[in-house]
Amino acid sequence: MKNKINILFVSINDFSWIFFKKIIKNKLFNIKYILTKKNKNNKLFIKKILKKKIKIIYTQSIKKLKKIKNKLKNINLDLGIIISYGFIIPKSIIKIPKFGFINIHASLLPKWKGPAPIQWSILSNDKNTGITIIKINKNIDEGDIIYQKKILIKKKDNYITLFKKIQKIGYKILPIIIIKIFNKNIKYIKQKIIKNKYARKIIKKDGLIIWKKDKAEYIKKKIKAFYKWPKTFFYYLNKIFFIWSISIIKKLKKKNIPGKILKYNKNELIICTKNIPIKIKKIQLNNKKKIKISNLFYSQPKLFIINKILK
Repeated sequence: MKNKINILFVSINDFSWIFFKKIIKNKLFNIKYILTKKNKNNKLFIKKILKKKIKIIYTQSIKKLKKIKNKLKNINLDLGIIISYGFIIPKSIIKIPKFGFINIHASLLPKWKGPAPIQWSILSNDKNTGITIIKINKNIDEGDIIYQKKILIKKKDNYITLFKKIQKIGYKILPIIIIKIFNKNIKYIKQKIIKNKYARKIIKKDGLIIWKKDKAEYIKKKIKAFYKWPKTFFYYLNKIFFIWSISIIKKLKKKNIPGKILKYNKNELIICTKNIPIKIKKIQLNNKKKIKISNLFYSQPKLFIINKILK
């Protein structure tokens, strides 16, 4: 290969950082620009990029994205790589790089298109997730498949562990895929159409436990899915409590009111859900440290009142 492959790297968060590092270390690749947007969640990502002294183009809207078309035309791009961006790339920009754009997506497409595939895989009790690399077209996550790898979701897995597994696979395969694309040695596979499998964006209130609605099993899945953000929480005495670990009490057959505090002592905090009670093992009050229930009881033995109903 005589010339370097000129790349436009498009991303807004830390999921992509490991991929960026892999590309920048490879002497065959040349990242011409980073396309990103400023928000409160990607300050660290931008700070890391600035240290590498690579030019950044900020695009806070689709309108601004369209305005940079001429700028991108003048930098002789071979390939665009999108990893977590949030905007649909306009068709006029998709055409600019010689080989178009590719996208790394954290699911086995066509299942779980959209911005939160890992979380929805866990919430839906999927047995598998994975990574898919596609060629971008005008629709969200519907381009032809270039590469896929399945990952088994184990009982102990949560958002962070699956995130790291997907990163690790993508990190290894991405340079190989880029070179294959450049050498025109790629087989593209059309996606099948699957309805009702869109992984919508997660919002803060998704993490809130609604005792009247949420079953014990679903709360356990929420803890795993929202392990990084927004976490799984409930309100009590005008304070927020984050739950980090629970067990489900299947033996307690007596029906209780959802949200009712059944026990609070040095060994356990038991609260009834819509169906059966849960025993909370690890908890966090506001922004303090995560602690075991035994430690919470010793410091605040009268905090949780037996028979009180949580909303």
